Amino acid sequence: MDQIIALVFIGLLVYFVVKVGSFLWRIAGVLFLLFILYTYKDQMISNIQSFMTSPNLGGLWQQATDFVSNIWQTIVGFVSL
Repeated sequence: MDQIIALVFIGLLVYFVVKVGSFLWRIAGVLFLLFILYTYKDQMISNIQSFMTSPNLGGLWQQATDFVSNIWQTIVGFVSL
């Protein structure tokens, strides 16, 4: 149930940012994206550096799915509060 609520929340956020077209909604969407990037920047940098030292495409796919899964679990945890 928490995952459905998180999915609805993300869907509504994307809908309002794209469809409403208001300047404030676009700013809110950009700020949210910057917040997500800032929160996970250390993890992204370490993943990029490890890929540059030894390119392993199978490992890259696993890391990408783990990264998306971690973001999803964080959003679900935030929404379920």
